[in-house]
Amino acid sequence: MTVRRTIRVKAFQALFQLNNNFRMTTDQAIKHALTYSLNKGEENIDDLEAIKQILPVKAVDDQMAEENLAYLTDLVTGVRENQKFLDEQLEKRLKNWSIQRIEITNLLILRLAAYELYFHEEIDPRIVINEAIEITKSFNNDDASKFVNGVLQGILDTKEV
Repeated sequence: MTVRRTIRVKAFQALFQLNNNFRMTTDQAIKHALTYSLNKGEENIDDLEAIKQILPVKAVDDQMAEENLAYLTDLVTGVRENQKFLDEQLEKRLKNWSIQRIEITNLLILRLAAYELYFHEEIDPRIVINEAIEITKSFNNDDASKFVNGVLQGILDTKEV
């Protein structure tokens, strides 16, 4: 798994926590996503130390950890702050389907990828879409990944500049 995919997966996990626990703060959800897979007793480490442990590279320096933590935080807060806009954009690309009918895992992945497509245009959109497909396969199945691909391709094909 790449560093960016790890960050996207952690963003998805934080968004999932926030979706299911309305009293949880964004910081708490990010902390949970970063630490839940670490050994017991390490839940109290700070986010930078946690990110150093979860990134799939041998040596993570402070700058790399800080940049990736900042990107993770941006993804989670960006999706939350722009959810209405993102849902409107997704809804436009749904054929005979409503956003309320989308399984929550797929919806969160779609929001995350749509956020990157609209707000991180410096990232190649093909990478964003491929990452969303791979994450969907990890948390759902091939049919769901085809659905996610179709919706995101619709955004890419019709995105207003």
